[in-house]
Amino acid sequence: MVELILLQKLFTALLIGLIIGLEREIAQETRQNVKFAGLRTFGIVGLIGGIAAYLTTGGYAIFAAALAAIAALTIVAYYRSTEIEKHLGFTTETALLLTFLLGGLAYYEQAAAIILTIIVTILLAFKEPLHAFTYRIPKEEFYDSLKFALIALVILPILPDKAYGPLEAFNPYQIWLIVVILTGISFIGYFLVKWFGAGLGLPLTGLMGGLASSTAVTTSMAMRARENSELMYPAMVASTLSNMVMLLRVVFIISIFFAGLIPYVYPPVGMMCMTSILVASYFYLQGRGNGKAGQIQLKTPFNIVPALLFAAFITIVLFISRAALLYLGSYGLFLTSAAAGLADVDAITVSTARLAASGLADPSTAVTAIMIAVFVNLAVHSAYAFYFGTKRFGLYNAAMAAIVIASGIIVVALT
Repeated sequence: MVELILLQKLFTALLIGLIIGLEREIAQETRQNVKFAGLRTFGIVGLIGGIAAYLTTGGYAIFAAALAAIAALTIVAYYRSTEIEKHLGFTTETALLLTFLLGGLAYYEQAAAIILTIIVTILLAFKEPLHAFTYRIPKEEFYDSLKFALIALVILPILPDKAYGPLEAFNPYQIWLIVVILTGISFIGYFLVKWFGAGLGLPLTGLMGGLASSTAVTTSMAMRARENSELMYPAMVASTLSNMVMLLRVVFIISIFFAGLIPYVYPPVGMMCMTSILVASYFYLQGRGNGKAGQIQLKTPFNIVPALLFAAFITIVLFISRAALLYLGSYGLFLTSAAAGLADVDAITVSTARLAASGLADPSTAVTAIMIAVFVNLAVHSAYAFYFGTKRFGLYNAAMAAIVIASGIIVVALT
């Protein structure tokens, strides 16, 4: 049994070498390069890596010695090859050393070794498409992508996810997450507009961004409209659709925590969604005749200053809403919902659904409280539109919010 397991691991190491070697064999024949190593050499080196890992017990001397020997032979072969072809690359030689390491890894972690082998083979095989892709990337987009990776993948994970300060309203992780979401939505919008044009790209941004934060979408679209007036109508479509997605998100949350509220919340939310679609269609048709919107000059996708201002603004709103919840909570669920709606609808939706599920609030009262939070949140979006965008964009957003809110109020009053 032990011998079979060992043979399986060594066979995996051999297979890894053969896979990478096959790709190198095909590549060298196609590109007519000097043939450094092919199918058999790579297969043998992968097998040597597996055997070296097997012989390494109590230390890594044997494995290190085998790696050094393979590296030395590779360097000698490389310099001899350069005498024949002056501009020979080092990709195949690097792949050979990596094959040895993957063969060794296969002895300990076969699944990881196979996955890495597939990734390496893909990188080797798609040389021309990858190079062509890099040549088409403007330097500004590449640098901005690095900046976004810095704030999202380096800074965000190290921030403490803990509340500080008065009323515990300051959470470094949550505040920086707002910055990441807003800049991320800007990135999505930039590339969708670049690929599909403003008429389609920004509405897609609204639909996708609304899953994360309709508030961030509205703010991002306000900034876009301020930068370029030709984006006014596509930005309004995106803002309206993101609000519709927010409404659908409310229904989804309710279905998770207390599905019994769905029959009560469906009429007003359904009417507001249909109204949102009609309003979005109106703005889409208004912007459709503007050919300049599809030919805009896009600015850099990364602009952290407005995102920081927005995060600071949200922090202030959160502090005010927490204070309202603390000092006005005794006035009832409706005041609490209105205060919570200043910043977010998800939290109050969850808490109200739980109250209804536990019997502490009847369904009608719970739905009314949730809708109050939604109405306040939509109104706050209009305030953001005025502050971060132009007066015209703010007026359009306020009109859209008023129409959508009115449709919901009418249904709530009639049911």
